[in-house]
Parts: sequence; C-alpha cells; structure tokens
Amino acid sequence: MKPTTARPRLVLALLMVGAALTGCSREAAPDDDAALYQSNAATLTPGVQPVRVGEGGPAFRACASVGQVVNLSPAGERYLAVRTAPFAEADEVVRLGDGAKMYLCSRSLDQRWQGVVIPPADSPTSDCGVTASLAVPRAYAGPCRSGWVLSGFVQPSAG
Repeated sequence: MKPTTARPRLVLALLMVGAALTGCSREAAPDDDAALYQSNAATLTPGVQPVRVGEGGPAFRACASVGQVVNLSPAGERYLAVRTAPFAEADEVVRLGDGAKMYLCSRSLDQRWQGVVIPPADSPTSDCGVTASLAVPRAYAGPCRSGWVLSGFVQPSAG
C-alpha cells in the first residue's frame, strides 16, 4: 500500500471508533438538564469577613482614623447596622445610633463599606487595641466588637 492511501483509511477508522464511543456515552447522560443543575443548587451566603487592622503599615495606627454615625433619619433609617461582612445580606452584629463613635480600619474593594471597630457604650473612650501600630496587617480579634458599615452613614472626624 502506498502511504497516501493508508492515511485516509486510518482517519476513517479513528472517526468510526470515536462515533461508537460517543454513542455509548450518550445513554448515560441525563435527559433533563434542569434536574441536573437543580440537584447541585445551593443558597450562597456572604459568611464572615473579619475587619483588617494595620493595613497602613507599621508607621501608622492599626485603625487610621475615627468616625461617627451620621445621616440617619426618623422616617427612614433609625439605626446603622454593623454586619459580619461587607454585604447587606450578612448577619447583623450590633445596631448603632446617630452619633455613635467607631474606629475606621479598612474598606471594601468597592469602597461602599467600611470595616470598623466599635468601643463599648459604657466605655466610649476605650482604644480597643487599635491606636498602636502593627508590624503586619491582620484580622481584628477583639476585645471590642467589629464589623462592616455602609460608608454613606459614617463621617470621619479628627481624633
């Protein structure tokens, strides 16, 4: 046989084997794609995203500034929810009233949320361990409460 006639026969044989294998695998495939995708469906939740402190580096305080709650309205928002992650669907940690003080420590990527540390109401001057500098950034681990608030309800202030 010449090499030019052997090549088309080899290609034809490979195509026939491939077609046979494809036909076998079709029987095992489900007929209803919707049922397949629904069986793997899961409700997504935002989970918990710890507030990061020390993001400014060792030359700065762990939380760069302080702020207070503003822009609440009796007809609309009566409190500012502090959440476990920078999403409206995240669990609520605590509710803050107008004028409540907090340390501003980090921001979400889209800048809509601020990661904050909240001093206790009975000790509003507590530094919560965030006024000193840190060698490396880390997740805040206490002693005060921390979470995420919408940036539009926070006014940075001197302090």
